[in-house]
Amino acid sequence: MSVPNSAEVHFNRGKQKAEQGQYAAAIEDFDHAIRLNSDYAEAYCSRGLAKTCLDQHDAAIADYDIAIRLNPDDPEVYYLRGLPKTCLGRYDAAIADYDIAIRLAPDHANAYFLRGGGKMVLGQIQEAKQDWKTALELAKQLGNVKLKKQVKSAIRRFG
Repeated sequence: MSVPNSAEVHFNRGKQKAEQGQYAAAIEDFDHAIRLNSDYAEAYCSRGLAKTCLDQHDAAIADYDIAIRLNPDDPEVYYLRGLPKTCLGRYDAAIADYDIAIRLAPDHANAYFLRGGGKMVLGQIQEAKQDWKTALELAKQLGNVKLKKQVKSAIRRFG
């Protein structure tokens, strides 16, 4: 029996591999999906996340840029593009991405949390604390226990 050679098949296989921590193999599947459908925003986004996990931050940002060009109203892509920028110490650029994610999805608790972290690094203490307070409130509302613990830890550590 032959496997259909569709972008979606390769994308789904890549997602499964990424969930198992097989990021390099996932990237190969996302590459194949993109070769079959160059407008597959979700494949660029997922490939960007896999590259972020492999510390290929500039390459990840390039993938997120394409995903944003294809789907500019998706708050998750802006949030995800902020991750490698944060890892590279590009805090102002990361905060700008988190700002857009929050504007598009005002209940994006993770974006508030990471924006607060970036602001803390930049010495914007009060703004950081406000972002963390908002992230904590949203995490409680959304039942996100893991994020709630992370935010509480940051607040305890930094004030």
